[in-house]
Amino acid sequence: MFGQFATIALLLFGGVWDLPIWAWMLFALGLVVFAAAAFSLGNNNFTIMPDPRAGNTLSQRGVYRWVRHPMYTSVLLCGSAVAFGAPSVVRWVALAVCVVVLVLKVRYEEGLLGQRHPEYKQRMAGTYRLVPGIW
Repeated sequence: MFGQFATIALLLFGGVWDLPIWAWMLFALGLVVFAAAAFSLGNNNFTIMPDPRAGNTLSQRGVYRWVRHPMYTSVLLCGSAVAFGAPSVVRWVALAVCVVVLVLKVRYEEGLLGQRHPEYKQRMAGTYRLVPGIW
């Protein structure tokens, strides 16, 4: 958790905010993906921790039909917008570390979800982790 929030802070505060319009659009897309994911999760599923909440369910609604971890996708969209829209070495390093942290977190979280929900492995087979059509 610390690694994720530290890299987000570095992305947000590691440079200027003089972004070109395409970067603002990418950042806005990241915020939309985050809001859609939060809405699709339902009441008892949202947590900032990788450990699923007690009594959680697997969401396959909304954006979760296409991506297993859309909130992490939203972090990468927003992070990419600022790292490439207003580049700095701090932001590039933070984005690279953020990708590594999120990939590790995805793998850990999926292991926990697989233990709690035996059907999760079947669900994983048809849905990309972070980027539709890629991974």
